[in-house]
Amino acid sequence: MLLDALMRLSFDAVAIGILAFALYYRRHGRSDLAVLLCLFNLGVFLAVIVIVGGEFGVSAGLGLFAVLSVMRMRSETFSARELGYFFTALALAIVCAVDVGGIAFPLALSAAALVAVALLDHPRLMRSTRTMDVTVELVFADHDALRRHLEERLNVDIADVRVVEVDYVREVTRAEIRCSDRSTSPTPITVHGVGAPQPAAGG
Repeated sequence: MLLDALMRLSFDAVAIGILAFALYYRRHGRSDLAVLLCLFNLGVFLAVIVIVGGEFGVSAGLGLFAVLSVMRMRSETFSARELGYFFTALALAIVCAVDVGGIAFPLALSAAALVAVALLDHPRLMRSTRTMDVTVELVFADHDALRRHLEERLNVDIADVRVVEVDYVREVTRAEIRCSDRSTSPTPITVHGVGAPQPAAGG
């Protein structure tokens, strides 16, 4: 039993290493969250191994995952994409820890999960977006005017804008936006200065 558990742990370690570092860290650059994914996966794997191999009943297992479901990381709010990585780390731990269908079954499911993450979170498939809370010292008549103003000031493409508060006394608008960075081309450097127009040919 110990040898089987160690073998499954090695499979899980390889899978979570690919998820946390080869996929998440290379694409999003957060080493702290990559380490957290690994530790979260390890904790769930060990808990499932103990529940499956011990004298714990189904109620103990349901209680464990109920505790996991109500745990909240109060230090910061995770994005929907980061929560997706957390759920994948949880799934990898369970798939590798439970003995169902021999060794080939968890390997196939882990590979399918990693391939799905690699494709769905690929930057060429979907543009990466982020959420921002902004405060503007202006009052706008409609959402389109607010969108155009924020796109011009922040140099981003706004996918969605939601007005949180409008203060007509202080002339302040608070909004929550979901945006993506615009691709920037390098500014040409000429003998006339940075970004200066080239002289006309033959002039």
